[in-house]
Amino acid sequence: MNRKEHKNCKFNITTLQMVGVLLILVLAVALLWHSNANSNQAQMPLVAKIYFDGEYRIGDGPWQEIVEGGHIPSTQGDVTLRGNFHILAPDGEYVGPYTGDELIAFYTDHLSLTFFIGEDETYVIDSENPLFGDAACGQYWTAFSYFNENADPIEILVHNPHAFGNETAIDEMLSNVAFWTGIEFEKGVLDSGETERNVGVFFIIASMLFLGSALFSTLIHIKNSTILWPVGIVIFFAGLYMAYSADGVSFWKESIVSNTILLGSSMMFYMLFLCMIIVHFLKGTRAVGLITIAVLGITNMVAFAVPLFTDVLFYDTWLYWASLQIIANIILFGCLTREFIVSKGKSRWLCLGLTLPLVSFVVDVVMINLGIWNTGSSSKAIFMLFFIVAVAMAIRVIPNSINALARAKELETEKIKLNNQLSESRISTMMSQIRPHFIYNTLGSIEQLCVIDPPKAGELVHNFSKYLRGNFRELDNPKPIPMTQEMDHVHHYVSIENVRFPDMTFSFEMRSSDFNIPALTIQPIVENAIKHGLMKLPKGGTIRVLSYETDMDYCVTVEDDGVGFDTSLLVDERKHVGIRNIRARLEAMVNGVLEIESTVGVGTKVTIKIPKEVS
Repeated sequence: MNRKEHKNCKFNITTLQMVGVLLILVLAVALLWHSNANSNQAQMPLVAKIYFDGEYRIGDGPWQEIVEGGHIPSTQGDVTLRGNFHILAPDGEYVGPYTGDELIAFYTDHLSLTFFIGEDETYVIDSENPLFGDAACGQYWTAFSYFNENADPIEILVHNPHAFGNETAIDEMLSNVAFWTGIEFEKGVLDSGETERNVGVFFIIASMLFLGSALFSTLIHIKNSTILWPVGIVIFFAGLYMAYSADGVSFWKESIVSNTILLGSSMMFYMLFLCMIIVHFLKGTRAVGLITIAVLGITNMVAFAVPLFTDVLFYDTWLYWASLQIIANIILFGCLTREFIVSKGKSRWLCLGLTLPLVSFVVDVVMINLGIWNTGSSSKAIFMLFFIVAVAMAIRVIPNSINALARAKELETEKIKLNNQLSESRISTMMSQIRPHFIYNTLGSIEQLCVIDPPKAGELVHNFSKYLRGNFRELDNPKPIPMTQEMDHVHHYVSIENVRFPDMTFSFEMRSSDFNIPALTIQPIVENAIKHGLMKLPKGGTIRVLSYETDMDYCVTVEDDGVGFDTSLLVDERKHVGIRNIRARLEAMVNGVLEIESTVGVGTKVTIKIPKEVS
């Protein structure tokens, strides 16, 4: 792919990004517009209003007057309401006490109601009523009809089976009493929650796009794409929570028990995977974060298992789960605080941002139990911000996936070409080391030693065979080899040359050797140092091989105190096949570099640097 084609590819990908973002925005606007349009077209007809006037008591306590706008606690025991229903005209004018003929609608949030009217048989709406079963454990609308011609006082026993989570349930019930006018009433309630419900559905659809992008990126091995999985799952469960916490969900989906389970489990998994995202960005405290996530996962499993095998309702496990989630949030908040202290720049902003959902969850739990609001309002607001950030992240990651796919074929072609070049280079390097004069000289040395020092001749034969075996072995080895293996080959070569040049000194210092290097890299450099450096001296000379590591690289130096040379002569490396081959194989196989320093009359130093991220 030439530069022009690559530029066109980038342009097309940018265009695709913009189209994708616009489609998401258009879908969101369409959903919101559709919701608002339906709400405007489905206004509740003008009907009379109902309010309850009378008194209440908690348990066997004293009777207290019901005050408009006042608060009747629903988590301190059973509450008895005593009084009458009254009718107001649509314009607010008082009509009179309600005596019957129409169904009255009640909104109950985990409440059971028992109606007592004079001597009439009681009417029960609770978990013991065969009509409802345990479906009363949830948020739903129900209707009650009675005939009270004499406007006798009515008593309503309100029972809350839970001691938490719906502190304002009785206030909501009394403020929402209405005539059940059939389809119009149900449609009006549904419309009141349609916007939030459709936004939740939109987020569920958006989560599918994120998960699809995560799968696509994973299949083509894009770096940093794994974070898209928990992000997509978080968006899915957040959308589920918004859809099932909207007004009128019992009319949208009539199975009240499953609505409650979906509402609670969606928040559980939302927080679990959100915590996973937080742990993904932790560094020094990741171990603590992983343990916290493991405990949360076990907690969620227990919360699901207990209702299956016992009589405990799923809702009753929420308090224990929420308490443990708060503890987990505090632990992760501490981890983020430590990360904030040791971090700098953008990392600090990231730590601050990740604390927001932790804090918002704690705020929601406290506010719900205090009765200030009854759903995760704070978490919903933070999620909106999270979604914007997630879209921005996807816009950054997804194009990388597409770019990587566009380059896949090109890289495959380049890989085949590079492998061919490396094979040719490897063979060329190997053959350059087995020059006829080297073989002749070595065999001549063996011949002489057989006469004057047979044991040393045997040692030389051993080293020469090892040397030849090492060269031929690399013909079939396209991968880097351990540094220790390369140094074994160097030692065999030096042992051979030391027989011919006993006045030369060789020094080896391996401070670091736990890395890989292309085969036949060090040995030809040592050979060049002997041939072009030490052999031109009147006598002797030293070659020192040193390996060490820095924060970023593994380094190898081959330094001699020979005659040196003018490095400007190396500008045209076409005349220096050995150096060119070594440099090319270093760059291609381990992203390494080769540097040469030399001073005439002082010596030469060759340095190899291999990045640690490659080794």
